[in-house]
Amino acid sequence: MKRMKWMYMLLTACLLMSCAAYKTESRMQDIQLGMSKKKVVSILGRNYEPMGARVTLDGTIETIRYFSTSVLGDNADYYLLNFKDDTLVEWFKDADSNRPHNHPRQEPPRH
Repeated sequence: MKRMKWMYMLLTACLLMSCAAYKTESRMQDIQLGMSKKKVVSILGRNYEPMGARVTLDGTIETIRYFSTSVLGDNADYYLLNFKDDTLVEWFKDADSNRPHNHPRQEPPRH
């Protein structure tokens, strides 16, 4: 009986996480370049991860990411958003860099 209870709890948790990820995917349609960071966060939510920031001669650049696909799938993707002086200047979808990649094995050059 306890085992079934834990299985239901685990299934419910996975379902909730996948729903949250789907919301990010569908809400990205409302994001436009030129929006303020405050506006983007009001649309996508506060569940972003800061990825980095730097000061350049042109202004302050900040990158954040949002989880975008179901944790139940075999792929994990993120939306990376770049802000310059708190204005969205670039965004793109990227595969999880922590996931192992299937790169073809390269042979060393023969001399």
